[in-house]
Amino acid sequence: MTARLSLQRALLGTIALALFVGIVPAGIALDRRLVDALVANARSDLEMAPRILNDRSTANADMLRMQAQDFARVPGLSQALARGDTPTIRALAQRAEPSLGGEPLVVASDGAVLLGPPMTVTWVADTRRGITPVATTVDGGAVYHVALAPVEADGIWTGAVGLAKPMDEPAVEALAGLTRSDVTILVGANDSVAVTTLEAAEADALRRALVTDSGSAIAREYSVAGSVLLAVAAPMGTGASIVFTRSRAAELSVVPALRRIAAVSAIVALALALALGALLAALVSRPVRELSAAAEAMGRGFFNAPLPHSRIYEVERVASQFADMRQALERQMTELRAANDALEDRNARLVTLQADLMQRDRLAATGQLVANLAHEIRNPVANLRNLLELVRRRSSDPQSREYTDLAIDELLRMHELAERMLDLNRPRDPSSAISHPVSVARDVARLTAAGAEESDLQVAVRGTDDAVAAIAPDALKQVLLNLMQNAREAVAHAGGRPARISIDVERVAEGVVIAVEDNGPGVPGELRTRIFDPFFTTKGAVDGVGLGLFVAEGLVRTAGGRLTLHTATGGGARFVVELPTVKATPDPGPGSASTALSL
Repeated sequence: MTARLSLQRALLGTIALALFVGIVPAGIALDRRLVDALVANARSDLEMAPRILNDRSTANADMLRMQAQDFARVPGLSQALARGDTPTIRALAQRAEPSLGGEPLVVASDGAVLLGPPMTVTWVADTRRGITPVATTVDGGAVYHVALAPVEADGIWTGAVGLAKPMDEPAVEALAGLTRSDVTILVGANDSVAVTTLEAAEADALRRALVTDSGSAIAREYSVAGSVLLAVAAPMGTGASIVFTRSRAAELSVVPALRRIAAVSAIVALALALALGALLAALVSRPVRELSAAAEAMGRGFFNAPLPHSRIYEVERVASQFADMRQALERQMTELRAANDALEDRNARLVTLQADLMQRDRLAATGQLVANLAHEIRNPVANLRNLLELVRRRSSDPQSREYTDLAIDELLRMHELAERMLDLNRPRDPSSAISHPVSVARDVARLTAAGAEESDLQVAVRGTDDAVAAIAPDALKQVLLNLMQNAREAVAHAGGRPARISIDVERVAEGVVIAVEDNGPGVPGELRTRIFDPFFTTKGAVDGVGLGLFVAEGLVRTAGGRLTLHTATGGGARFVVELPTVKATPDPGPGSASTALSL
């Protein structure tokens, strides 16, 4: 069985775990970041020390050069050098020494050094060219900053004078304060310690470490006399180098104190969090248990179990919402029982109403068929009248027999319409619902062309004779007559263009498509959604009752097809009749593949 934790223990454990996970990794990361930052800062400061030394040396060089030039202008010095009067030269140098800030240097006209550390041939040669060289030199384990200026008498070089400023302990301590580091100066081929601010043992150990590592301009760590030093070495002229160092332990001396403070703070925070968590868990867990008991009682059907009260706003709100939910649920269950009773009564009445609606639909269908018959009788009568009038006018015309036959066909169609009303509920022979659309279209085209008043009306029928549609011929004829009648009335407003109507019959994979297209003005967009509604017409009350397209769409739909309206290429109307085909195709009717009639 799975062990379960109480809410109070879960809260305390979560708080402790959250604090541990949040504090310990963060403390370790901060400690490492602090150590790395302190060490990186010390390295950065040390690597800047050589640049500080270089800037300081540049400034000191200008000062030394000026002091050397002032020494060269001491009265009588040039004449004494020209005469080689050594006592006078020494006396003048002693009087100038306090103002020089270093040891005086004197070079005779023959290049011999009279006072100060040894000079290089290059320095003396530079003074002959009028240059005042400033350099660093080593003499007997001591390091000097040397400046040498030429001395002339009547434009002739008579020697050189200057000063040598030693890098002694005061100078090194001043440099150490400027760079905030310990300074050690090494001289000679074996890098002996000339002067340092370190302990002697540390300085000697550092010297040996640098000899092994050959020094570096990048701050590195060296283990020296049991401690770790960060050191950067830089050259100081010929035969000398300077080393800037910092103690890693001194840089990180603040870290242990910060660690102790962080540990104490974490322990105090954990204790306070656990105490507050225990109090909060007690305040939350008790009302939760009481709510759980009330929910179990409600599941058993008891809606009056006591609910808890708490000083915690969220818990009190949950208890209040639970009470509201319980009341709403009890009320909805009562309403549901009442609704079930009402639903049974409504179902009984619905059965009765459905039977009544079926009866009404049957009566409505009968009424619609009567309306269709009344509408369709008008067209055959009108056609018959037109044909009889033409026969009367053209009694000597050979086409009179054709018009007489057409009149007989119209009378037969009137008879079929009456039979359809009688056969409303009588099963029909499926074999009678087969027609040849091209043959029917030609008959309709002859009727349209013969009864048209426009002298330039052109009616064309295009298609293949082997196309067979699953619709009765008289029904298809009725559909096409309605479409052609509307097209003939539309092309009367063609705007001076020749009136054209075409019937295109095409066989497709799903059946037969018949397109009736005219070049009239077309159907406005606002009327397209209502064009197939019953009793909708744009004609006057005398010209139509709005049942033609409604009846045509119903006949096509009854045959399992679809009648849709589109816009023709020239802007007129294009009605598309889609009809299913039949499996067995009878012999095609007579006629050519394309017929065009013109009046």
